[in-house]
Amino acid sequence: MRTFELQFSKVAQKDLNKIGDKYKPHIFAGFFELRKEPYLGKKLKGKFNDCHSLRVGPYRVVYKVYKSKRDILVIRIGLRGNVYR
Repeated sequence: MRTFELQFSKVAQKDLNKIGDKYKPHIFAGFFELRKEPYLGKKLKGKFNDCHSLRVGPYRVVYKVYKSKRDILVIRIGLRGNVYR
């Protein structure tokens, strides 16, 4: 089974750098699972209509799947209360 490639927006790269060492391994494990199963997260509505959200502890990874390209674009990573703004 072919896996999907992960791409990161500039905002997501900055978000990832701000996350503490306690949760980074969990987030990277989430990325590994996403590459195998891109629709693992919850489908979002509203502003992020075409996106999904993966829950990793108190953090959410907001991403968009491009099935034809086999790409996943990580848009934001942050705490639940702030990531959807």
